[in-house]
Amino acid sequence: MLLNILQIAISLILIVVVLLQVKGSGFGAALGGMSGGSVYRTKRGLERTLFQATILLVLAFILVSFLSVSQQ
Repeated sequence: MLLNILQIAISLILIVVVLLQVKGSGFGAALGGMSGGSVYRTKRGLERTLFQATILLVLAFILVSFLSVSQQ
């Protein structure tokens, strides 16, 4: 039961973090287009932190999912 609540909490936080990343770019970039014609940009500041948080949250979500399945 605790793992299910943790999984829901992680998924909600993950949704918010992903939406914050999309909000920072243009609508075309959210659909796979290129924003502003730039080919390559480095991530800095908040954008980089959100990117790293997304990776960590996905890994935590996968880990909790495996633990939840293995307990049943």
